[in-house]
Amino acid sequence: MRKGEVCKDMLASNALLMLMALGGLVGEVLGDVGIGFLSMAFVTSLACIGAAYAVAATGTGAIASTTEKPELFARALIFVGLAEGIAIYGLIVALLIWINLPSLAA
Repeated sequence: MRKGEVCKDMLASNALLMLMALGGLVGEVLGDVGIGFLSMAFVTSLACIGAAYAVAATGTGAIASTTEKPELFARALIFVGLAEGIAIYGLIVALLIWINLPSLAA
């Protein structure tokens, strides 16, 4: 394994451990509503991280293809827009969780 892969694995495992500890703490203190807020944050952050990665990958390819053939700009822009849609879907899921929070509190 390379140095960067080990660092990514350590970061992922630390994030998972923190999430597990925070989830238990929030669950004890706030109950189901706290878990709802935690899941909203989790969904939004993962969707935005995924969208950022997708936009970086497609944006790089879009700029490279536009440099060689400028007429491909519109097609490349469509793929970057589709990658941004991942973050919007994450926000929609977070809003759906937020709408259902009052039913969890009762």
